[in-house]
Amino acid sequence: MGLWYRIVAGIAVAVATVSACQSSTARPPTPPPKLTVASLGPQASRGVIAKGSINGKPWRIRLTLARQSSCDPKPGWAENCIETVGYVVTHWQHERPTTPSRIWTFSPALFGPARSDVTLVRMRMSDGVTVDLRPVRAFGHRWIGIVLPAALAPVDAVAYSGHREVGHSVPYVGPGVDTTPAIAFLSWLPPGDRGPARTTKVVSGGGLRMVLHSGPWGNVLIGRGAGADYPLGYRASGALWGGASYPQSFPVVFPSPARYIVLVLANGTRKRIPLVIGAGLGFAMIRVTTRSSVLRWGVYDARGKWLSGGHGAPSSP
Repeated sequence: MGLWYRIVAGIAVAVATVSACQSSTARPPTPPPKLTVASLGPQASRGVIAKGSINGKPWRIRLTLARQSSCDPKPGWAENCIETVGYVVTHWQHERPTTPSRIWTFSPALFGPARSDVTLVRMRMSDGVTVDLRPVRAFGHRWIGIVLPAALAPVDAVAYSGHREVGHSVPYVGPGVDTTPAIAFLSWLPPGDRGPARTTKVVSGGGLRMVLHSGPWGNVLIGRGAGADYPLGYRASGALWGGASYPQSFPVVFPSPARYIVLVLANGTRKRIPLVIGAGLGFAMIRVTTRSSVLRWGVYDARGKWLSGGHGAPSSP
């Protein structure tokens, strides 16, 4: 889990409209962009792990160890993405992904390392077209990557080892922390597992309001200028963030089967706050007026069984 920073990617859908002054004949819908992905060899050449074309204009993703990151159009390229992987290479000397792949969003590029047994990741787009992403080795890891046209978003990704499916991932595609929609591959599911149902709920309190998007990706909590994401199975507990100034309102999260929080206040009263339930996690907003206004807190399940607690206001683990 972490605060969102660069996991946003542009998604725009062209819509044909007809005004009263125009002909009554509707304009033909804008055709979806034609996206291709080239089949590269098993070993990257000059750090290029993926390339292809969008409507005939080429794109590529090149990895580097230097502090360099951009995905700007260059002469002769639709997109020329350069991404720094020095941290991964340095800190993952003996570590490999435990999930089939880690797919990171660096708009408009999606890329990440694949597990050693994965030979193919098949990604389905919002227009129904599927593209095959085959791992390419660079800097001691195997990588997949793709550059997305503005009008397309991924619907799911299925990983294979030979002809055998080893897992699938449904990304979160929706509102982000700014005006640009976000794409986030957070969780992988075993074959045949559809994951949690999609829900959208409001988490509010203490003058703070955020929207919780839950589904087969896990949980994505979005507010004004801030957000957090949690993959399925993540055992988060406590405050998402908070400062030293008071009064303040902040979101808290606790794992299932938690259903509500009880705050014991310094004035002798008790305040019960229900949790908004997402995919395996419950969220709430808490307002603290002073450092000593909350004596202790406790988390309970639906039957009133105490699960966890502490002194003062709930804090990050």
